[in-house]
Amino acid sequence: MFARHIETEIETGVPHHYLIYTAADAKFTGIDGQISYRFTPESRVIVFGDYVRASRIKSLDDNVPRMSPARLGARYEGNWGPLSADVEYSRTFGQSRIASYETKTDGYNMVSATLAYRFDVGLGKSVEFYARGTNLTNELAFSHTSFVKNQSPLRGRNLVFGMRHQF
Repeated sequence: MFARHIETEIETGVPHHYLIYTAADAKFTGIDGQISYRFTPESRVIVFGDYVRASRIKSLDDNVPRMSPARLGARYEGNWGPLSADVEYSRTFGQSRIASYETKTDGYNMVSATLAYRFDVGLGKSVEFYARGTNLTNELAFSHTSFVKNQSPLRGRNLVFGMRHQF
């Protein structure tokens, strides 16, 4: 099933696409994976990525809409007793294999990091305080798979402070 374009209305000045969900033949191929290497018992590096490609929809002579672009990244994780941290970089590539009613999407880079400290409170219970930052470079980015990508970019620089309680 995919969203087939029926018509576009521009009465408000912003294009609004009318879609109908339809079944069609398409062949999907792709790869998804990760490799990790543990440097020490406390730290490791993970490299990850994914890619998917769909054949053209022959009955419509069009590409499959909202296909995820390729992604590649690396993450470092460290755990030193009650203290843990990670930092992650990922590259989401641009998407130019688009359906007739879509627009191309530029690629973007994301940098995120987390720092946490866990207090054991006995009997297998713990409390963890953490700080997490996402999109630390404050890059303007759009999700190609979103129906409203041009009106709703991904979140800018974001900092979250929190507490987890395991009981």
